[in-house]
Amino acid sequence: MSDNAHLATLFPAICDQKLEAFRQNLHRLRANPPQVLLFEGGLEAERRDMAKYWAATCLCEAQDAPCLACPICERVADESHFDIMAYDGAVAQKEDEANPGFYRAFSAENARNIRVRLRDSPKGRYRVVFFTGIALSRPEAPNALLKILEEPSQTALFVLLVPARGQILPTLVSRSHCLTLPWPDPLAQKLPEGEELAKRFAQFFSNQGGFLSHITGKSALTQSQAQAFFTVCRQSIIRALAGCSETALDQVFAKCSPQLLQNSVVWIQEATSMLSVQVNPARVVEAFAMRLYTSLS
Repeated sequence: MSDNAHLATLFPAICDQKLEAFRQNLHRLRANPPQVLLFEGGLEAERRDMAKYWAATCLCEAQDAPCLACPICERVADESHFDIMAYDGAVAQKEDEANPGFYRAFSAENARNIRVRLRDSPKGRYRVVFFTGIALSRPEAPNALLKILEEPSQTALFVLLVPARGQILPTLVSRSHCLTLPWPDPLAQKLPEGEELAKRFAQFFSNQGGFLSHITGKSALTQSQAQAFFTVCRQSIIRALAGCSETALDQVFAKCSPQLLQNSVVWIQEATSMLSVQVNPARVVEAFAMRLYTSLS
């Protein structure tokens, strides 16, 4: 099997040629890996697979790691490697206790358990710890993470996965070696179901009402409709930043200050993360609508 075939099998989200330079950068970092690596940009699946690829790069014993063919690389890919720990701020503590998965709850309690486990030597060269959904966790969890990072370990590597670095504490960013995956191109997507919802959303700002009752009415808003809506909002924000105004929603975002546009991008990232863990789509869209409406009022 070729290297490309191995890559597509083990880490399918990052086998695209556009990410080759990014992967090569990780190879260069292997000789002296930063204690904290931050991945931003890209899609969530790309960030997660790239984190595993980085873990394989550091843990694989081949000279040209990762070899993508040894048991170590395979265990990293199937999320069964003993030296990898993973935490997600979108996972509830009760859910974690009832049905623990690869990504455990990112809570202050689990953060304390991380510190205890890091005192033990890893079986391999390093112990690699992933954190995602940081912006969705309770405030005490990121603060607990800061305390962990203040106690450097020669054998612990941390990977922070965020849609955009502005979503997390500046003190976490300042401690990180930041790498940016290629940003998705929302303008390349045509999403009629999202565009229809966006029209109603624009009317909401013209005091023509109906938007909130529409998304909470008998015809329940689906996750795919909500995702499409947020993608259309991203497209509109990009046009607003470029000084273009093609739709009624573009005119709404054109009224926003640069800071509010930046905040809106962060809110959309938070909203899409909530959708990915099955939060009620109508409630997610409603919360975003009210945040933007209140900010413009």
